[in-house]
Formats: sequence, structure tokens, C-alpha cells
Amino acid sequence: MNMCCKTTKKSLLKTISTAFILCLISLSTAAFAATKAEPADVVYKNGYVYTVNVLRQVAEGFAMKDGKFIAVGSDEEMKAFIGKKTKVVNLKGKMVMPGLVDSHIHALRGALTSLGLAFPAESSVDEIKTALKKFIKDKKLKKGDWIEGAKWSLDYHTLTAAMLDEIAPDNPVFLHDWTNHLAWVNSAALEAANITKDTPDPAAGVIDRDSNGVPTGTLHDKALGLITAVMPEPAPKVVEERAQWIFSKLNKYGVTAIITPQLDPMRVKAYRDLEAKGKLTVRIQGSWDFNTRYVTTTLEEQAKTFMTRDKRGPNSPLINVDGVKIYMDGVPNDAEGGSPMIDSYATAPTFGTPSIDESTFSTWMMRFDKEGIKVMAHATGSLSVRHFLNAIEATRRANGKGPRHHMAHSMLIYPDEVPRFNFEKYNFVTEVSPYQVWTPDPSVHHWAEIIGEQRFNQTMTPLKSIVDAGALVSYGSDWDNIANPDPWFAMEGMVTRQYPGQPNYGQLNPDERIDISTAIQIFTRNGIMAMEKENESGSIEVGKSADFIIIDQNLLQIPVQDIHKTKVLTTVLQGKTVYKRK
Repeated sequence: MNMCCKTTKKSLLKTISTAFILCLISLSTAAFAATKAEPADVVYKNGYVYTVNVLRQVAEGFAMKDGKFIAVGSDEEMKAFIGKKTKVVNLKGKMVMPGLVDSHIHALRGALTSLGLAFPAESSVDEIKTALKKFIKDKKLKKGDWIEGAKWSLDYHTLTAAMLDEIAPDNPVFLHDWTNHLAWVNSAALEAANITKDTPDPAAGVIDRDSNGVPTGTLHDKALGLITAVMPEPAPKVVEERAQWIFSKLNKYGVTAIITPQLDPMRVKAYRDLEAKGKLTVRIQGSWDFNTRYVTTTLEEQAKTFMTRDKRGPNSPLINVDGVKIYMDGVPNDAEGGSPMIDSYATAPTFGTPSIDESTFSTWMMRFDKEGIKVMAHATGSLSVRHFLNAIEATRRANGKGPRHHMAHSMLIYPDEVPRFNFEKYNFVTEVSPYQVWTPDPSVHHWAEIIGEQRFNQTMTPLKSIVDAGALVSYGSDWDNIANPDPWFAMEGMVTRQYPGQPNYGQLNPDERIDISTAIQIFTRNGIMAMEKENESGSIEVGKSADFIIIDQNLLQIPVQDIHKTKVLTTVLQGKTVYKRK
């Protein structure tokens, strides 16, 4: 009798649930088309339009007017929106999806650095010296001209200023590694920054020294700021040109929105000038420098430069300047510092050093939260992840919901921390980057060694676990810390946990793979949610900005090992085509 009753209740619940879902689908389908048909500027038809709306529905076409979607649905429904002047585009079955979001990219820094000396990450010392010699000759550099370059992945213990002095004795040289947390400089650069035997290590930074205390030529984290503080600023025209260059490059990959740190007046002016000229081709959320390695003032002094609206300036349709970047740590390059851990490193009885202590970080998060400023916190080590979670919980208790804060990188996450990644409860985004750490790329194999293979495999970017726990996960390339901001490599890596095209590199914890639909959502709607712009963009829905891409293959119908081969055919922002493949 009891069993019969239970079965009846289950059946009833199932019936109600099914009816509710069908009702939702019906309502959603009805909402696909605009309430009133009107001639559109452009109608797209005969496509596979993956809307990434809440139900992940697929449409055949859509109509847009004045840069917004006014209808989404079947080809038959789109006929009502075709007027005498309407342009009609036959998609010929191609896949359309919302524009991609790169929620952690050093866009302008990388664009400017790319003007300098470039060499492959696997280059030897001799190869770098050869490239340096050629660069000086080709650029016809004068005495005193600075040389900036990237990206090496050598053992920094083996590098000295004298090696670079052999090639460039009269030009300050600043070469950063692939993580941008280490730099190799020559004697002229040390002299320009007045770094001597008597110069103390800055907080959260290290000046490597020989047995006599003399700087050797390699610098860590905030010590890099001692050099960058004396480097000459590029001309405004160059800054604007390089911004336009990188945004065009991102459009080619299908990116229509970015979150970028290192905001300063120079960058803001370049972005605003491009927007004023109608040449800005991505949405931008910027984060001002706070305790980053480029800042040499006190935290209070630095905060005053952007804390008020008067200092930051206004937001605009494409630019939001209400963010701040806080370094909680560095990267786990060695067991001497880098990333602070809950448990000691495998290769030494050390735990790493935080860039900011937990109490100070929590206090500043609360202060910024009250001012409506989003905190983007660099967290790679397991202890930093825990400190961020503690701070966000304390901030919500103290201030209420507030702006959507941002855990950057989110690398080493212990299993007992996973349930705390609750977006609905704490309103923060979990950004994962770069893709090398979850594929896994050979460049991070030494991280696994010093952290411990088992711990690395278990805690490095446990993607499916945090998604299942309710995290709002977004993607970041972390370019220019990686060689290429191509998002399709990262997307495939999320689905396979392998390096695209290189199965011999191995597979990192396959239990943490996600399906392609979830991955697409991470790269689109979730990224826009990280910017708190979900009412404006992020999905193909009536009333939202026409930000979308057309690609050459259907991601839901191809082998997952082919995702990285995806080519973007067209990229559209606010209804305007910003890239078209030739």
C-alpha cells in the first residue's frame, strides 16, 4: 500500500514536472519571435543558430535592427521581418553562436610587447642572444634605447645579466618569461632602475642575488615593477594603434568582449578614443592596477587614483572601468614562493608566500565592494583560493550582494572547497586560465613535480566539479602570458582535458571533462555574466545586442578532437561586422 502511494506521488510529480518544462519551452519558443513584425535591417536564415539561452535552444534564423536582435526562430517566422530594404543572408547551414568572451587577457600589454623582441618559449640562451643581436641590428637602435622582449622558459637560476651584457652593453634589456612573473635583465636595466646590492626586495617580490648579495639579473613578481617604473611610455598614437591591432586579432577568433587588467589613464584614453571614432570592436571591462608588480606606491595611495567615479571616469556602452586587479599570489614556478599552499610543496618543506595577507585582502574587498568596484583577484595557490572564498563570504555577510567579484585563474582547488563555489549564494565568477594547466602542456609539467603529481592531478582546475557545485565559470586566455589567444584550443581542452592535437602530452584527470554545450556556455553567456552584462548580450535573444559569430563547423556535431580546428567566418558586434574571413 505504501509502495503504491509512493509510486503514484512520483508519477504525479513527474507529470507536473514534464508539463512545467513543456510550458517553459512553449513560452520560450513563443518569445523567439518579436511581438510585432517590422522590417529588419538584416535577416539571417537557413542556419544552425545555437542561441545559448537558458534552454540552449536552436533556431534556423534571426532578424536584427539597429544593432539588436528583434526576432529569433524558424525561417518561416523570419519572413515577416523581410522588407524591401532588408538584407537577407543565407547561412547555408552554418553554425551561429554568441560572440566569445575572453575574461582574462592582458590585451594592450601584449600588443605593445609584440613590437619588441620575440622568440619562442623553448629558446636556449644562445638562441635568445642571437635574436637579441639581430633585433638591435634590424631596429638600428641607439645607445640607451630600451629593449623589451618575451618569452623564455629557462631555469632562471642559470641566467645572468652578464649574458645579455655581451650583446647589449649599452641598451637596457628587459625580457620576461612565459608567465610574466619572472624577468631577465641586463646590467644597463639594473642601473637604470638603481637596483644594487643595497636595494631591498620589495614586498611580494624577489631580486635574485649571488653569494655576495649582488643582483644576478633575474627578478620575481613585484620586483619587476622596479624596472617597468623607469621604462619609457609609448606614444599615444602607438597605444591606440596597438589596441586596434589586438582587438582585430581577437575578432578573428570570434571574441567580442574582454576583461582586461592593468587599466591606467593611457589605456583608458586609447579605448575611449577608439569608441568615439566607431573603431572599438570589443566590449571591455577593465581592472585598475592595485598591488600588481607595476605599482610602487602604498595601497592607500594607489586606491585614491581610481576609487571615485571622478578619478575613474564614466562608463560607456562598450567600456566599463569599475574594476580592480589584486594579486593574491604569483605562480608556482618553484617551492620558494610563487603560490601559497595549504600543504607544503612536494620538493621542499615550504608553503609559498602570499602577495597580500588574508586580513588585508578581505578588508580591501569589502571597501571596493561598497564602492561598486569589482575585485579581480589573482589566485593560483590552494591557500589563495581559500582566502578568496573566505573574503567573498565575509563581504557578502557585511555588505549584501554587491558587484560580481572575480577569482582569476582559480587553479589549485581542494575537494573540500568545491561546495563553496556557489554563484547563486555568493555572486562571484570563477575564471579559469590559461588552458595549458588543464590540457596539460609540457610547460607546466615542472609545476606538477614541485606541487606533487597526485595533488596536481586532483586539484588543478577541477572544472566539472565546480560547475556541478554551481560555480559561474568563465574562460580567460591570460594572453600575453601564453603565445596565442586562440580560444578554440582552450574550449577543446575543457572537453577532453588533453592538449589539442597532442594526445602524447597525456590527460589531466578525465573525470573533470565537461560536455561541449557547457563549454560553449562558459565561453559566451557566462563570460558576459562575469561582466554583469547578461541583460545586454551573451545569448541570441530578442532585445539583446547582436553580438554573434558564424563558424565553419558545427561544434555539437563534430568529433571533440576537432574543436580546435574551428575557423570563424564572420564576427559581429552590435550588428556591425567587425571581421569577415577572406
